[in-house]
Amino acid sequence: AVVSTQSTGTCPTCRSRYCEIPVECRVCGLTLVCAPHLARSYHHLFPLHLFTEVPVGQEGCEGCGAPVEQTGYRCDRCTKVFCYTCDLFIHDMLHHCPGCEITGS
Repeated sequence: AVVSTQSTGTCPTCRSRYCEIPVECRVCGLTLVCAPHLARSYHHLFPLHLFTEVPVGQEGCEGCGAPVEQTGYRCDRCTKVFCYTCDLFIHDMLHHCPGCEITGS
């Protein structure tokens, strides 16, 4: 349960008080976290799916526009193809496919 934005909190189920969160409530077992912690860990809870490795011809990368050399990485939802560098950036930093964001996939 999201408690508050402070480092102290009260369990919304059993009203037990805690000096520091995140913590698991000792009384009812509910995990207590604050909103900033939850926001920072969102991409770890729901990671971006891996892209499929595909052979490419003369296509350009949807991320940077550079020609994709031998192998591209295709998002199976929006079917956009990215180069290796953009694939790494998307999975390690963005945590969202830009093609899916644009097309609403």
